[in-house]
Amino acid sequence: MASGSYRIVLPPQAAAGRKVGAILYFHGYQGSAEEVIADAELVAVAGRLGVALIAPDGAGRSWSFPGSPARHRDEFAFVGQVLDDVAARFPIDSGRILASGFSQGGSMVWYLACRMPGRFAAFAPIAGAFWEPLPESCDGPRPPLIHVHGTSDMTVPLAGRTLRQGSRQGDVFKSLAVFAPGGCTAGWAEAVRTAPVPEGLICRVATGCGSPARLELCLHGGGHVADAAWVERAWRLTMQPPASAAGLTSP
Repeated sequence: MASGSYRIVLPPQAAAGRKVGAILYFHGYQGSAEEVIADAELVAVAGRLGVALIAPDGAGRSWSFPGSPARHRDEFAFVGQVLDDVAARFPIDSGRILASGFSQGGSMVWYLACRMPGRFAAFAPIAGAFWEPLPESCDGPRPPLIHVHGTSDMTVPLAGRTLRQGSRQGDVFKSLAVFAPGGCTAGWAEAVRTAPVPEGLICRVATGCGSPARLELCLHGGGHVADAAWVERAWRLTMQPPASAAGLTSP
């Protein structure tokens, strides 16, 4: 494609022409699509789920979403072209695509959930949220979103931070308030800051948000890290029939 490229790993089911779901995974800053498909754990997750793993390649090894210091291209147009190209060339079920990503790639996922919710079934960002200035509102209806973040993350802290060139990463809790207005995540920031540091993944599901779509914040006591198991968990909770997901409720 003229605007960029992507890599794809297809499951065996696709060879027979059977339509399969897909995980669209966005790499972090200075990462690449090649590094994503070389991640054995992420590829194994896609294999267990029987879905394709699609890795868009960031221009300049970065993502040019609103607030980002990068200004390489219109990322929303690029992602739309990736989805259209994938649908034209491979047996992908366009109604079963999960967008996930890490760090700056996680922020890219937040912006897709806000601006292109209809092109994906669910979103699973890791260690990255909106950047300043935060969006005033998001396009609806609100889709399912499960965000994972480390309480000891100093690269992309929960409260965000200002970078040398002046750009500022946004606050995760303020991002949640934009994504689900109405106060259904009010009090989460204070609750998290006064709670013991979690040893494992501790998740909080929003209620009273005016939508049945799952909105969940999962925290761990670690730093700026990603785990393919978190992507698998998000897929099973948001994409599988309720009976299949019953054993994977929040810890």
